[in-house]
Amino acid sequence: MPTDRIAVLRAWLGGRWSGWSLRSPEDVERRQTRLWRAMVPVIHQTPAVSALAGHPLADFPIMSPDHLRGAFDAWNTLGLTRTETEGVVAGFSTGSSGRRGLFVTSAAERAGWVGHILARLLPADALLRSTRIALCLRADNQLYSDVESAGPIRFLFVGLERPARERFDQLRDFTPDVLIAPPQVLADLARRTDQPWSLRRLFYGAEPMGEAERSWIGSVLGVRPDPIYQATEGFLGAACRFGTLHLNEDVLIVEREAVPGSNRFVPIVTDLRRTTQPMIRVRLPDLLEPLAAPCPCGSPLTAVHPVEGRLEDLWRWPGAVVCPREVETAVSGILGPEHDWRALATPGGVRVEAEPDRIETAKSVVETLLAGHGVAVPVTAGGRAIQDSVKRRRVRWSDG
Repeated sequence: MPTDRIAVLRAWLGGRWSGWSLRSPEDVERRQTRLWRAMVPVIHQTPAVSALAGHPLADFPIMSPDHLRGAFDAWNTLGLTRTETEGVVAGFSTGSSGRRGLFVTSAAERAGWVGHILARLLPADALLRSTRIALCLRADNQLYSDVESAGPIRFLFVGLERPARERFDQLRDFTPDVLIAPPQVLADLARRTDQPWSLRRLFYGAEPMGEAERSWIGSVLGVRPDPIYQATEGFLGAACRFGTLHLNEDVLIVEREAVPGSNRFVPIVTDLRRTTQPMIRVRLPDLLEPLAAPCPCGSPLTAVHPVEGRLEDLWRWPGAVVCPREVETAVSGILGPEHDWRALATPGGVRVEAEPDRIETAKSVVETLLAGHGVAVPVTAGGRAIQDSVKRRRVRWSDG
């Protein structure tokens, strides 16, 4: 089904307009209230919550993504079952644990997504000049191919299953203006690069990236990697011109659930534009930390540090919580951002893995970090026994 360019343009203009017109938190709240009221007919057509149509958001249950996906039949407005999604399937999530979640959107929603993401990520002339966009992810889907038909855009999808050398050559030959890829891919490109790329924008998502690695990759590839926050549950956040991640509260309501023992929160997301598979009060497991000071761009949209991991990645012992960013900053700051490593914590200790000539240094860094938190557990070092599943997770916790 071809992309409706008029709908894309309308969404693009809407995204550009909201970026200009929303000048205060009160402006954002008024817009959210208006869009929430417009969701009443959608809610009425959603079996799981039809009885709550017209109610305030606080009356709706908070649910996990797994619950939403498991109750797919009750959480779409077309009366679809999982086996009846032909024509509206946008794709599957990559799934940090390897479980891929089905999500569906209509052609109109896909056009809105394309327009909004182009408005938030690309320069103002993105639909007027030729732009080459490359995307590296685990799986392709209709959303991404729709981008190519939205304007004078050439689009290349490169699957993560391709061998690293082949992936590097394919991207180099394409000479993208915009590249979006997970940090592990960007780090591999940086290690293979002998001269800066001719990129206008560089984005990373799907995995955490520390500031040291971000700076190193930017210096090698010639442009700063900026975060993009995209999940099965929607396009959740994008970076401003200063590289700060802002939540897309022009089309979302993001409630905050505080994480005890830290200044982090996990977001409870309501998408105010999804009409085929509504996303209402979906509690995501992502760890977010608000910026301590307002972003210099002046946007009223909430500014947060890039996603540092999952709630389950917190290191936690009686009386102490260690956040993934603390571990990332400490270890990469000493080892060097170009070197890979992993750290797995359990109630009984921490296992650190790194390159052979840096393993003892990494072990010492973690021991110092834990001592600063008053945690007295053993730290061991070894080979590469800890394996990532789908996404790179340098900092992990296991209860077992």
